[in-house]
Amino acid sequence: AENRNVRSVFREWLDAVKDVKLPVLTLSSRQLRVLEGTTVEGAHRDMSQNRELIMQTASNFSAFLDEAVSQAEATWALAVIMRHARLVHPHQDVRETQDARMYLFPLVPLLDVQLHPDPAVAISFQEEILLDGKREEEMVLQIARRDMPKGEEVFLWPGRLSNSEMVIRHGFAFPRNPLGVGPNISVPANWSPNKDTKIRREYDKFNCSSLESFELRVNALGHPQQNFVRCFRVSWFLNNGWYSPAFTGRMRELNAWPPPKRYTKDDWLAWTQADAEVNRVVLDYCRMMKQQLKDTMDSDIAEDFRASSDPMDKLLWQLRSE
Repeated sequence: AENRNVRSVFREWLDAVKDVKLPVLTLSSRQLRVLEGTTVEGAHRDMSQNRELIMQTASNFSAFLDEAVSQAEATWALAVIMRHARLVHPHQDVRETQDARMYLFPLVPLLDVQLHPDPAVAISFQEEILLDGKREEEMVLQIARRDMPKGEEVFLWPGRLSNSEMVIRHGFAFPRNPLGVGPNISVPANWSPNKDTKIRREYDKFNCSSLESFELRVNALGHPQQNFVRCFRVSWFLNNGWYSPAFTGRMRELNAWPPPKRYTKDDWLAWTQADAEVNRVVLDYCRMMKQQLKDTMDSDIAEDFRASSDPMDKLLWQLRSE
């Protein structure tokens, strides 16, 4: 609606993002063929459905009663949201009851800020309430996690995106991305959606507060993500009667992968069995994905993309081999 208003107060920003595209929606049928069998094979379908949703629901707003949203407008709006919306954490007083939300910041200077895959490096946004005299004002701030010297570059976090997800959303991949390919969620048998249950409070002690913690994502070395290893172990202990509140003091062991050759504490058998189950789940997933990739590719397509000089073809082939 704002983009249709030539006098919009956001006109400078809207003009700056007028050519934004979502790479996955620009791919040819030939290029989409390469996504088959990968962890992002459903991305084109999902984004197409999101575009249709925008077109179907826009009429609920009075601004679109006279003229419906066109497919081109919906495609552009979706691209802007997917590429420029940023995660904002709620104020610390309400974080137990409110989840983080996505915001669009119509500020032109932010468009040139580089992305970084590590949330420990990129500076996140969060809501804060500041006092202006006697008046409280709600604001969104960037708060550094450490002292930063003047002139140091500031990065934005694109979200929990693997390189495969970065390619189909932003059209590039990071040289080093701590988030592996996936996701494949292993929902614990005792998981409860109710945050106030006793079992959820136990999981929270290990920062396993959402199902994202149980996403099996594998990095370039074939290792599962640290969060998954820790939370899967905790889940195994809870479900098999080996759990102890004292495990909160053994975070280093819970995070370690590959596991040590031997454990020295009395509960070594339980830890060894938990590790065996983690290893089984990871191997089963890797075998499944390897077979899936093999079944969805033939020699003619492989040779075509290996020989291609097109930048997107190269990115997609790299995505497939990731």
